[in-house]
Amino acid sequence: MSIDFNHPLVGRAVVYTGWHPNAMAEQGTVTSVNVAANLVFVRYGLGSTSAATEADDRLTFLDGSPVVLEDR
Repeated sequence: MSIDFNHPLVGRAVVYTGWHPNAMAEQGTVTSVNVAANLVFVRYGLGSTSAATEADDRLTFLDGSPVVLEDR
């Protein structure tokens, strides 16, 4: 399980929508990816660090398409 800082998704803008009905969507930038663990590391807002975020149906690109991790 290695973190890939050169994955094609790095630098892409994404939106995370929490499961709670009143949750506000958060926009961020992908900083790295761990395909084996199905994790996308995202820097949300003006944060100085990235948060590990599962690549599931709550994480999408700005156009609404899902973030899907594939081995390169």
